[in-house]
Amino acid sequence: MAGVTMEDVEFRETNLDRIAKSWSLAMGYSHERIQKVHDLTDEEMRHAANEGHVVLETVCLFIHSSIKRGQFKLPCDFWSILLHEFGIVVYPSAMTEAVDLHGVNVDKTFTDCYHGHIVMLGRRRSSGPPPCPFEYLRQPPPVYKKNTSDEEGSDTDETDSGIGCEKCCEGCAQE
Repeated sequence: MAGVTMEDVEFRETNLDRIAKSWSLAMGYSHERIQKVHDLTDEEMRHAANEGHVVLETVCLFIHSSIKRGQFKLPCDFWSILLHEFGIVVYPSAMTEAVDLHGVNVDKTFTDCYHGHIVMLGRRRSSGPPPCPFEYLRQPPPVYKKNTSDEEGSDTDETDSGIGCEKCCEGCAQE
């Protein structure tokens, strides 16, 4: 990592904490907006959350309120996580073009407003709602240990996953 100082790494972590708190607020508002606009029952809302619609709405709101306005700059891994884990694609037009927000919170969601700019192609199937993207960002990389060899040709790779994140962000609706 040429040119990256320890201060840069520490600054990123501090920002990641602030960004995660902002994300958790957006997640709560997104949940409420989807339930209100679409008049969903609790069971229908659980299904929508499990399908990833709350995360998609949160991405749209977060892009609109925090990223487009320059409040935060997300790490590059965030965009990759959105695509690979959630099937969400954010096209450049989401950052550059104006969107019509008329009717948001009444009969439209941010997902409706950003239709064509931010799309969900499909996510990995699981039994529950998708995890918070910041859960992935906070996971440390695996700790690798030296290969040990008892007999020639029988190498074993001892690794520790290093995953200790049990909560994605404080106050997140995904907890």
